[in-house]
Amino acid sequence: MEYGTINILTARSLGLLAGLTVWLGLASGTALAQDDGFDWATIGDPGNRDTLPDEVPQWSELEIGGVDYEYRIARTELTVQQHFEFVQAYWEYLPRGERTKRAFTGQWIGVAGSMDDPQYYIRSGAAKRPADLTWRHAARLANWLHNGKVMEQWAFENGAYDTSTFGYNDDGTFTDQAERNPDAKFWIPSQDELTKALFWDPAKNGDEGGYWMFPHSKDTVPISGAPWDGGETNAGAHPDDFPPLDVGSYPWAASPWGLLDGSGGQSEWTEFVPDENRSIRVRRGTMEYESFPDHFDRLDQWRSGTPYGVSYGIRFAAAIPSPSTIIPVLLGLSMFTRRRRHR
Repeated sequence: MEYGTINILTARSLGLLAGLTVWLGLASGTALAQDDGFDWATIGDPGNRDTLPDEVPQWSELEIGGVDYEYRIARTELTVQQHFEFVQAYWEYLPRGERTKRAFTGQWIGVAGSMDDPQYYIRSGAAKRPADLTWRHAARLANWLHNGKVMEQWAFENGAYDTSTFGYNDDGTFTDQAERNPDAKFWIPSQDELTKALFWDPAKNGDEGGYWMFPHSKDTVPISGAPWDGGETNAGAHPDDFPPLDVGSYPWAASPWGLLDGSGGQSEWTEFVPDENRSIRVRRGTMEYESFPDHFDRLDQWRSGTPYGVSYGIRFAAAIPSPSTIIPVLLGLSMFTRRRRHR
């Protein structure tokens, strides 16, 4: 009887080991649940090419979208609830005069109380709407994620971006670090990373790969309208047509990698700084109710914004999780099954 019990335990342990092995294999798959609160898509096909002239007819010399490595990117834009967590954690490190400004809170987070004791709250029904924040605050949020959300000031000021570089030159250009630190775990996506995740399709052109003109896996303009009326974007609509929507309200209008809200929601920051103009950061796409999705959502168009005074949306990118923390568990379980087997 004891021998049979040992066999049963061994079989169960081996089953658990197999399950963990499968889970380990899924760690590099399309999405991996993490405790960071984001739903990630893994962008594969490393070494894909840049755009070709016929794919960017309005800017034929544009060459973007090629990325030589795998990375993750959030399926939806940062939500107000996720932004709210950052606001509550960081406000005490801000100068008093900045604690209630929209550049910090965005449009959906209200403030009661005093500057010395602000009481932040999410406006009714807005928790899952796309957030808006400045580029510099998005960089601080990336630092906080990188440092495991430690509730100390240093965790906001370095990690992905060194905020001590944030400043201005006499000519109005900024001194901010242009690109993330090489070891960043979370970051604001580059122009190439966001372009690939929204437009590149390895299966297009008979599996040769290619770019769609618009970020919902089509070469035609996304249909403006409410989700319940068959719409594909809330850009191009009027506020009287339907109320503000949560992120992910158009699941049928996804990029080839499963990203949602590439059109509408919020225009999204990248970390790209044009060489000829170091006073702006590049952003992509339209905002909710904004006109001209036929122009601003195109592959061959990008937009800009100053990194310190104007708020837009953000879709964070992240490194592929390392399986190193799982391997000791597998080894330990394997040793356990061997010990049981030889008793």
